Amino acid sequence: MGTTYRNERNVAWILPALLISALLPSATLWAQSDAPADEAPPTAEAEKEEAKPVEEKESAKPAIRKLMPNMPVWIDTKRKMVIMDGEVCLRKGSLEMFACLRGTKEHESVVAVATDAYVVHAGLLAIGAEQGKPVEFDPEYQAPTGQKIEVLVQWKDENGKLHTRKAQDWVRDARNKKVMDYDWVFPGSYFWKDVSIEAVQKAKEEGIDPDTLPGKMVYAAEGGELICVSNFKSSMMDLPVPSTDANNDLWFEAFTENIPAEGTKVRLFLIPQKKHDKKQAEEATDPADAKVDEPADLADPMLELPDFSPSVEE
Repeated sequence: MGTTYRNERNVAWILPALLISALLPSATLWAQSDAPADEAPPTAEAEKEEAKPVEEKESAKPAIRKLMPNMPVWIDTKRKMVIMDGEVCLRKGSLEMFACLRGTKEHESVVAVATDAYVVHAGLLAIGAEQGKPVEFDPEYQAPTGQKIEVLVQWKDENGKLHTRKAQDWVRDARNKKVMDYDWVFPGSYFWKDVSIEAVQKAKEEGIDPDTLPGKMVYAAEGGELICVSNFKSSMMDLPVPSTDANNDLWFEAFTENIPAEGTKVRLFLIPQKKHDKKQAEEATDPADAKVDEPADLADPMLELPDFSPSVEE
């Protein structure tokens, strides 16, 4: 087997294509009124439905929609959040991720989620989250950017009581043992073309641009880097500060005392945070105009969604 040449690409059309492919299994939820013009005349019931106010018709649509039939990932279009199920996979030790993809980096993550990374990415885009850029290390460090994403985690204890905490409460600074107080951003990882080294060398010898070679486009976060606490260029979500276990930078570990038992089923909520104009808030005459976002009400999603389902659904 030849060595792989990872030719990084930032191709604008790939993410919309993945978004469409992710939502195709749920197309009936998204295309409520896309019927062709040459269909049979509408019935009286259809005409009555069409006459309803737009607000009433919008409220009748399901707010929570599953993105893929075999993956426990949903979007809530009203509260603007991505919801996904997983389970606790580690309670003690150094961390590079808060949440990874199942079967990848469980030895350095608190939670594992049974999904593909691009599905979660597509969900964030679908609710309007703004993607930034991954971390850069060369020629000098540039922090990852993107919209701030709040991460909340829910679980039920042995008595069936529901708990909700910020994901940061399950992570602590390895040096001072305090809860991590940084927020995650949405850099969105990147794509690379899978081309063998041999093919690249041959192309160069023949005067062909290696970038033009055919190859499979791969979303880098599929390696497991879903919600990271160490900087990776492949991170779908990352911390906007230098974070590594080297060179005396930030170094995080699991906050064991705050984490339930391994195997506990959890539900994660990814909530894009609105940007607030500080000057506008200071000049606001109405106090309501300057208030910050209120915490999301997470009771309803627990009622509308099925029970925790960290495993691939049948």
